Amino acid sequence: MGGRLLAERHEIDGRPGAEWAATVEAELAALTAAKVVTKVKPDLYVATAVLADLEARLRAYLAAHKEITPQAWKDLTGTSRKYSIPLAEHFDAQKVTLRIGDLRRLR
Repeated sequence: MGGRLLAERHEIDGRPGAEWAATVEAELAALTAAKVVTKVKPDLYVATAVLADLEARLRAYLAAHKEITPQAWKDLTGTSRKYSIPLAEHFDAQKVTLRIGDLRRLR
């Protein structure tokens, strides 16, 4: 975590970069354990309430349309592909959706 930032700066807010990174990792672990945030991938954490809202919107969309394209999912989430694809993969891993080619359907 913080690799690029640490390569550019050896200090963050006057603290050694490695110390700062360790603090952030510990805080993220605590927030994850408390279910405040969910680790979607190693470098992406999302507020658990936001994920619950996205899942509800995804389920509603799929109930109406049966399947969702990457573009429709991107539009539904209001994010770029950088974030929408990992979010879609998260719902696949949680067995909410099933990926079939580029489409996703409810399991």
